Amino acid sequence: MKIFLIIVGIIVAIVILLIVGLITASKKIEKQNKKMRAEMEKANPMPKEKQHLLAYGANLALYRSESPRILSMKVDHETLKEGLSSYWDISNPEEAVQTLEWLLSEGHRTKYDELLLALKAGQSFTEEEVGKSQECYESAQEAMIKKLSFTKSDFDRVDTIAAWDFDRAVNIARWSYILGYLTEEQAWSYIERAADAASPYFQSWKDYFISFAFGRGIAYEGDIYDIIWNGKELLGEKDSIWNEFSIKLPVAESR
Repeated sequence: MKIFLIIVGIIVAIVILLIVGLITASKKIEKQNKKMRAEMEKANPMPKEKQHLLAYGANLALYRSESPRILSMKVDHETLKEGLSSYWDISNPEEAVQTLEWLLSEGHRTKYDELLLALKAGQSFTEEEVGKSQECYESAQEAMIKKLSFTKSDFDRVDTIAAWDFDRAVNIARWSYILGYLTEEQAWSYIERAADAASPYFQSWKDYFISFAFGRGIAYEGDIYDIIWNGKELLGEKDSIWNEFSIKLPVAESR
């Protein structure tokens, strides 16, 4: 028995050391990413009004460890090109424009907002009916409550996954510009359209994050744990882009 307890103690100690090591490594990587983003921002300064527009793409930008404040990215072009082709079927200017127009005019919100409302009303569905959407929706709420201290009243305010479409539109415009599928002027036009469309939808960036998370869960059927840390930074850090700029844009005439 004594030997057994010693073995258990050793195993527990090893597990604790591994957890501490992973947390330390994660913090080190996060610090390195922030430093790299700051260097990129310094090398590619962007006017505040344009940073405000880019704030609507901050979720995916940070998910890819890129700065949400500039158009430039550290990722190599071949990796970006392969990603756009594989996940979005975008390999040329025409496909980039077609995808952006779809995201801005229809997107997944056209199909899935109705499902979101049904789930919020307490309706239950089988996996045959909605795939893993209900499971991922419930998991998303649980993750946001546990990791971000969100409450049911926070979720009650959000009745659309539109942020899922608008955030992706900002980033696809950015990626397409970097690959030469769009001119810089075209990219900013799409980014501004996405921001203008998103601004009246939401009362706060918290609502925007919840909408994005529900979109990832319901439309993409994806776990949101890998974007929770983006939410922590964007909503919780004083110098984040969301804490610098309002969810509401100034009227178009003043921009």
